[in-house]
Amino acid sequence: SPADIGRVLAAAYRKGLVKPVAGEEGSYLVLGPSRASFSSVFTHTAASGLEPRSLVRQVEILPANAEMAEKLEVAPDSPVYRYARTRFVNEEALANQINYMPLEVCPGLEHDDVTRTSFQKLLENKYATVFAGMKERFAIVEANEEDCEILGLAACSTILLIERVALSATNRPVVWANIRIRPDRYSYVAALWPEAAELLAPGADE
Repeated sequence: SPADIGRVLAAAYRKGLVKPVAGEEGSYLVLGPSRASFSSVFTHTAASGLEPRSLVRQVEILPANAEMAEKLEVAPDSPVYRYARTRFVNEEALANQINYMPLEVCPGLEHDDVTRTSFQKLLENKYATVFAGMKERFAIVEANEEDCEILGLAACSTILLIERVALSATNRPVVWANIRIRPDRYSYVAALWPEAAELLAPGADE
């Protein structure tokens, strides 16, 4: 139906596979697959001589709240995946990570296993979703109860927050990630996120 075709084209546009033709309503230019501009954290971790692993704690589909709708540029109450993982490096808990994706980006994600594979590569290879741009923000924030439990932190501890929005070749958001990192894993952060590591460097708070 026209509605089904519209949904498919909207998903393809978000993924960076097509774009609307200016002045020709209903017409799209096929862009084809693009090349990733960023290596995945998993791949970079392994290339750095470290051993990455992920524990997927929960995968659920939620109606987008106001913040999700803003970050992902979707309509409020649209279906969004919430993908919660604990990330390990050399079997040490490094990060409590929550990813949010519009359902149209990766339908069926709940059946995929990323324990020892790259989530980014999964999106590229199975769902034709390539990261062509990235918006990132780094901050030191107070750990919440979940962070403390997962990362083994004492109450009132602080964590390093890396908030990133991954963009497709058409500059549409495909993943909003909140990576909440145990701050005493400085050597790992320095290897994986050197810009963020500056916040944890000795004397950074002086």
